[in-house]
Amino acid sequence: MAIRNDDSVKIVLPSLDQFSSKEEIRAFLMVQWINECPETKYRYFVETYNDRLSLYLERPGRLNKGCDFVIYAENAYIWNNGNDRPPDHDFVLDDLRQKKTTLSSTEWKNFLLSVNQIYTIQPYSIIIPNINTLPKVGKSYELILKLIKWFFIEQDITYWFGQGRNMLYEAINTL
Repeated sequence: MAIRNDDSVKIVLPSLDQFSSKEEIRAFLMVQWINECPETKYRYFVETYNDRLSLYLERPGRLNKGCDFVIYAENAYIWNNGNDRPPDHDFVLDDLRQKKTTLSSTEWKNFLLSVNQIYTIQPYSIIIPNINTLPKVGKSYELILKLIKWFFIEQDITYWFGQGRNMLYEAINTL
């Protein structure tokens, strides 16, 4: 089953690779949300991974008075009822710990370079060469990096004037 069957309005967003700053991304998303109808649930399809699965956002979220979203990764993390469960930071950090203990120090540094590129809002296509040769460990690198991207975006919106993406980035770099 995976993606919950409900009355959410389904919207496919264009790639954010056209943007080069967190302010541009935040503004783009806010414009999308301004156009939402009140009392309507939305499901925004924002990425694909493993060639066919979706990363999607559900809005409104449960916090921040309507200016938030919940991130889901199709078939990556499942509730007992078979529906997708939103992955949390620990889902990503646990996978990264597994990768760090398995990868060589050079491979781990290459992976961290990819995280840094996500942090500095580089297009995913630039990142692919850093991860293509890494051995398979845990969840796919593509899934983890795209989740990190959307966690960074979520933090940029939640902590508008604060640390935003720095919190997760520091947690990754101190593993």
